[in-house]
Amino acid sequence: MKPEEPVYDVIVIGAGLAGLSAARELKNKGLQYKVIEATKQPGGKVRSNVEADSGRYTELGAQFVNEDMVEMVRLIREAGMELERTYLLDDAIIINERKTEVGHIGFDHHAELLGDLAFKKKNPLSAVLKEVVEDEEEAKAIKSFVAAEFTVNSEYINPKALKRLIGNITLEEDEVKFQASGPLDNVIQFLAEESSERIIYQAPVTDILKQKNNYVIKIGNQQSYIAKKVIVAVPPTVARRIRFSESLQERYQRALNSFIDGAVIKITLSYKEAFWRHFSIRGEEKTLFGVLFAEHEGVNVMDSSKVAGESRLTMFIGGDKAKELSETSPEAREQFAVDCLTEVLGDQAGKYSDSVEKVWVESLYFGGGYGAVTHFAGDFEAKQVLKEPHDNLVFASTELAPEFPQFMEGAVRSGKYAAEKLIEERFD
Repeated sequence: MKPEEPVYDVIVIGAGLAGLSAARELKNKGLQYKVIEATKQPGGKVRSNVEADSGRYTELGAQFVNEDMVEMVRLIREAGMELERTYLLDDAIIINERKTEVGHIGFDHHAELLGDLAFKKKNPLSAVLKEVVEDEEEAKAIKSFVAAEFTVNSEYINPKALKRLIGNITLEEDEVKFQASGPLDNVIQFLAEESSERIIYQAPVTDILKQKNNYVIKIGNQQSYIAKKVIVAVPPTVARRIRFSESLQERYQRALNSFIDGAVIKITLSYKEAFWRHFSIRGEEKTLFGVLFAEHEGVNVMDSSKVAGESRLTMFIGGDKAKELSETSPEAREQFAVDCLTEVLGDQAGKYSDSVEKVWVESLYFGGGYGAVTHFAGDFEAKQVLKEPHDNLVFASTELAPEFPQFMEGAVRSGKYAAEKLIEERFD
């Protein structure tokens, strides 16, 4: 070590919500820290497309909150915004492509379904569903819901880990009830400005090496930073590409390899009017909130309009279908979305004013879905191994959150939890 090289109290790897939230805790404790970010901007999968001439914006990634998500609600307000209601009526329904109302599909349903199962070692969720769900159409709907919500197909998912994950999603009200009154980029900029001089951009980490009582963090341009402690605030599927010291690799590699990355494409279509809110099923008019496409596993669409905002439908394409479509052109993906919608909603679905998409599949530094999940052959205890500090190192990401995993709220809580637990250990 060169005498002039500073030794930081903590290095945070990643400037997404988890990393920025961890950094905020470190700053509040008066610690010396750096945040190292691989890309040219903060935020990870929180990103807004803002039109320069009008200020009109579309969320390309994470978008929805509810009042259970107290950390995100606080951040939205600290960033100078308020909550605005999503257009979600109590009697709004979700249908499938056959124009039949979908019932009993949701987190509570999954928890109940998985609650009494005797899980067999290394059996994927798809095999478990085959054993316990007799109705083929219901099984299709469940698998499509899983692939849409968790952005990984059921044939790869560890059902025991999924049961625990669902148990940590403690929602008392609808997860999409509110949106911020402005772009969520405002939250990211607010957090980033708090650590502005301490964030290093375009610095992908290649190595984390333990040397005596410190860590040496190497980045792609051959620079290195030294710290007493480290928070690895990137998804497990991203973290496993980092080279670790042998002792660290022995401890963490199996846990990191236990996760499979998600894949998601988000397409938002804007309309002059919300024609889908007057939808007739068997002669009875219903208010439609969304469509679950069971025949296209992982595809669903929902009314993403705000009560006082423009009329929008957002299609989420998850899992293997997202990977398949990511190999096509933007025009082909847009046509796929329109064809699906037209099949169910009629020709009006093709009369949109504009379309905005974001392909998150195989995002090098963010992961490809809402969050990685434990695959069917993975270590059930992988999350626990990563989320608790060991030898002054800890991981943080929405996947590892104590509550609200896979949500923005989970990322914030995971970052705070990691920093708090690491700070509890004495600094030498």
